[in-house]
Amino acid sequence: MRCAFLALLACVEGFQLPRRSHALHTRTLKIAAAAVAVPDPPKPGPLALKLGGKSINLTGLWFGASMTIWVIALYPLVLTCAITSRLFDPKKRRPMDFMVWLWARCSMLTCLYRPKVTGKENLPEKGVPVLIVPNHCSYLDILTLSAFMPRPFKYISKIEILRIPFIGWAMGFAGHIALRRADRRSQLETFKDTVESLKNGNSVVAFAEGTRSADGTLQKFKRGPFKMATTAEVDVVPVALCDLHKWHPPSALMPLAVPRGVELKVLPTIPTAGKAPDDVMAECQAAVNAALPAHQQSRAK
Repeated sequence: MRCAFLALLACVEGFQLPRRSHALHTRTLKIAAAAVAVPDPPKPGPLALKLGGKSINLTGLWFGASMTIWVIALYPLVLTCAITSRLFDPKKRRPMDFMVWLWARCSMLTCLYRPKVTGKENLPEKGVPVLIVPNHCSYLDILTLSAFMPRPFKYISKIEILRIPFIGWAMGFAGHIALRRADRRSQLETFKDTVESLKNGNSVVAFAEGTRSADGTLQKFKRGPFKMATTAEVDVVPVALCDLHKWHPPSALMPLAVPRGVELKVLPTIPTAGKAPDDVMAECQAAVNAALPAHQQSRAK
């Protein structure tokens, strides 16, 4: 108890540990380190299956069934909204944004998943487009943002995602932006399409790390998204997704358990006017890194 109390006091600025006992000091440091250590992720369990080299257990089947049932149930409305959007709202396609949100929201709430969302007040007023930049540590990031981010938006997404039956098709109907990573020409088209979408009044989500983090820690941001923001003359909203990787690790096809204790943090907007893309990138990376729990913060010096 005494060591735990001293470890707590050691976190308070200006408090100095007593020097009487080197052993006590060592034990205290171990306790403090344990306080920020990442817990072990849930295990797939004895009933887990292997599909394509990835694990899926009963919880994962529940998530998969929920998403499938809801997309089939909503698809008549999706097709109606797709036609309506194309005819009457071709630049923003808000009816389709609503359908993507409704599908993701219903799917996640059916699975009893609801993250804590903080910082909604940091978003600009409705109708003002921004570039939203979250960290990327799990496929669950996409479902979390789609269901619980309090603003309609478009993704910059791998072309493979947009080819997934029903779900990917709906994203295509909604005007999400396709990217072929290995194709330089496609990358230039993606840049142009993103800037155009931002200028048309759409907020856009860009995962600036370029890919998922293997262990949940923040990776170095790439310059491209911030060049898009400065070119389109929109501000940047950093977002921190906390602890999603524990529930849906790269080895799993679907979440291994219903996520608990996860958080979506909307951080203060970063103005881009008069700034170089590299400066905006550095500011955004620092903001996201500071908002993440210690075990997810970047290890780069």
